[in-house]
Amino acid sequence: MSRTRTHVAHGLIELHTPPFASAPQQARDLALAATMAWGLPLPVDEVILVVGELVTNAVRWARTPIGVRLAMRQGVVRIEVADGDCRAPRMATPYGTDERHRGLIVVAALADRWGCERRRRGKVVWAEFDVATGAAAQSACPVAVDCAMAPRT
Repeated sequence: MSRTRTHVAHGLIELHTPPFASAPQQARDLALAATMAWGLPLPVDEVILVVGELVTNAVRWARTPIGVRLAMRQGVVRIEVADGDCRAPRMATPYGTDERHRGLIVVAALADRWGCERRRRGKVVWAEFDVATGAAAQSACPVAVDCAMAPRT
């Protein structure tokens, strides 16, 4: 059973769900609700797509309960997807018409930053989108990363 905790007015929304096939859609719906409530001046579709890709990876590879968190702070939207698998995500090379193994490529192409933080029990894969320009966007909290990190080019 999924649980959602929202503090949309405070720039935070969370979802806790089992690794069911329905989890990516639940997370996309949550991301849409949050971005619309926050009135973000950025491509909402990109945020929704990245949330879906990260949750799909957690369902497919981790197969543990999943935590999804969207936060809006200091001009940055941060997406975090936590799972109980300690293995770091890695970008695979898709072959030919294979539709799999493209999730992190999509995340890297759309997000301003993304990476992974190891936790005592699992990991958090995150992505960030800059909402504001100038000082607000530059003051996003620094994040210690010990997994693959790919800035947007």
